[in-house]
Amino acid sequence: YAVDISGEMIRQARQSLADRPNAHVFQNNGADLSVLGEIQVDFAFSYIVFQHIPSREVIRNYVREVHRLLRPGGLFKFQVQGWCDMSTQADDTWLGISFSDADAVAMAEEYGFEPRYRHGAGTQYFWLWYFKRL
Repeated sequence: YAVDISGEMIRQARQSLADRPNAHVFQNNGADLSVLGEIQVDFAFSYIVFQHIPSREVIRNYVREVHRLLRPGGLFKFQVQGWCDMSTQADDTWLGISFSDADAVAMAEEYGFEPRYRHGAGTQYFWLWYFKRL
């Protein structure tokens, strides 16, 4: 299952995956994962997406939504902007909002995840491994 807010990216993904009947691609609303309904998955992955989102609340909502869809013990591996010494504008969709290591741990714990691994704090590619608590 894959989601994107861009209709063009969805079109390209569907074209590329046309011969893969088990691949499902959906255009979402940019705020949640309601388009996926109540599916349950063991693994969720996001790469070079959240680092461009200028709203902490949007990112937090996606983390909450992934928690809803993950089975207990499931892994959400994703990457956020970790470069905290930058200056951005509120609508900056290139640099997005940054997360410190403490921010990442607090967000995991707030939404029922164990923040088992973190790599790249303080860099543009701050990787987080959140495991849904059993």
